Amino acid sequence: MLRSLHTAIGAALLAIGLAACEPGTPPNQTAAVPAATEAIAEGETLDDVVRDKLAEIVRDDDPYARARRLGALLPTLGPELVPSVVETLEDRTVDLGATELQLLLRYWATHRGEEAAQWARTKSPTNFRLAALFSAIAAWAEAEPEAAARVVWPWAVIPDFQQVVPPALVGGWFAAGDPPELRRWLRDIEHGIPRQRAIVAYIRVVVQEKGADAVRRWAESIPDDEEGYKLAVFRRVTSELSKLDVAAGLAWCETHCKGPFGSNMRSLIARTWVLYDGPAALAWLSGAEEGYDRDLAVRMAFAKWSRMDRQAAMDWMATQTAAGEPEPWLRPTYPVYAKLLAVEAPADAIEWALRIDGEDQRETALIQIARVWRHLDEAAAEAWLLDSPLSEEARAEARSATAPQPEPSID
Repeated sequence: MLRSLHTAIGAALLAIGLAACEPGTPPNQTAAVPAATEAIAEGETLDDVVRDKLAEIVRDDDPYARARRLGALLPTLGPELVPSVVETLEDRTVDLGATELQLLLRYWATHRGEEAAQWARTKSPTNFRLAALFSAIAAWAEAEPEAAARVVWPWAVIPDFQQVVPPALVGGWFAAGDPPELRRWLRDIEHGIPRQRAIVAYIRVVVQEKGADAVRRWAESIPDDEEGYKLAVFRRVTSELSKLDVAAGLAWCETHCKGPFGSNMRSLIARTWVLYDGPAALAWLSGAEEGYDRDLAVRMAFAKWSRMDRQAAMDWMATQTAAGEPEPWLRPTYPVYAKLLAVEAPADAIEWALRIDGEDQRETALIQIARVWRHLDEAAAEAWLLDSPLSEEARAEARSATAPQPEPSID
């Protein structure tokens, strides 16, 4: 044991010496590294040496040097030096940056995961709290995944942390070798948004480490009798492949869009694709088989595009309507297009709303446009309302609010 202790101290002192090197000093030049017998002055301990060195490093003016020196030192420190690292984290005389916080917390969480995660959640600097929490959870999950999951997964529903907990936990757990326990845990999570975020995190880390084919094989390997889970995975695979590689998303759709787990796939792909190439996404949808799925996808894709880049969507629609009535596959866009026109051309918006299929949907659109029109020109709107095909009840509803409601919903 004594020999092991001396070895650990020697390794730490060597790393301290390397961390002290000037930025231009090659790491294999160790002449400046103090000998173990000389490194600790009389009356000092290794804790003192490490604490002083950490204090020096975090005050280094060069951010690259801080990261490099911490990266050299921290992995060599054993768990007995956690107090020195915690003292550095809690030193109020220095403003730690996100990188320093993450590295120090990674070391702490590797040895005492729950302590580090709880500190990151409650005591880390508020401006870097998410970065700190991510680092602590990821390191703990890599070291003790199931213990980490039991403690931190309930935090996934906290609004401030819901975007951080799933990818940190899943990414750390995956780094432990992508064990089957991780995939079983994903399957067994209660249905809801946090589980969807966890599935997305798993998909992204698998694509990054193993490629898109590995994700497809995993999704397809899920038994069909796990219907709800497999559907959730297929939908998330569709979304993420489309974000990472449209061609991969389209290939996935070719295989599965018409299958038992293919509902809503086209809509998910198109709603991602329109952010990069709206005309191409809608042209792709135009070639799909007629039916509810295509109609929904067309409407949702155009609505998403119009929210992200209204002018581009409106210019494109103008080219489709230049010769009169657009092609039939575009009819699902009419409720969205009519409401978009309401602010700049309410009379034209009314004309488009009158073409909407479905009495209830048509009436709803007319009421919403009339409300916007009354806000812009009450007399003109009233003149139309008096001769409109709306019932007296619908006319009263149109007059009940004056605040404009021009933007379509993509939900």
